[in-house]
Amino acid sequence: MNNNKLLIINGPGLSDLSNLNEMGYGHLTLDMVRKKCAETCEIFGIKMDFRQTDDETELSRFLIEGIEDFDALIINPVGYSHAPSIDFAIYSSAIKMITQQNKPVIEVHISNIFQQDVENTKPIQVPGGEVGFVSGLGIHSYDLAIRAVNKKLSKN
Repeated sequence: MNNNKLLIINGPGLSDLSNLNEMGYGHLTLDMVRKKCAETCEIFGIKMDFRQTDDETELSRFLIEGIEDFDALIINPVGYSHAPSIDFAIYSSAIKMITQQNKPVIEVHISNIFQQDVENTKPIQVPGGEVGFVSGLGIHSYDLAIRAVNKKLSKN
């Protein structure tokens, strides 16, 4: 049993996953994702805080104010990976700050963002920061991210 704490943040739009059902992921809900994450965290003795917000300002606040209490971050930024309307500078600087504290950060996406019709869809890239990436594996994207976080934290 370890004392590691993991913050999992889900961004705008993930409160309703019905659009993913049409993409072949079956009937998937955010509660199902939360339960799967809790099961995987329990295997490794990791304490988990699972959050979702449809508010981009609140998402940035979670990153800036909330990470001090956690050892690692898994984030599904949804629109942050392609929406020009949000303040990407605040988001990317918050991620960079977290990686500079040697805290593992992994970006996850349920769907394969490279197969979407959205222009400029790409993983978040933070200069000077190490950010892992898992995409397109449905609910298992989170499972793999948690396992990777556990490996990284076990080395520290």
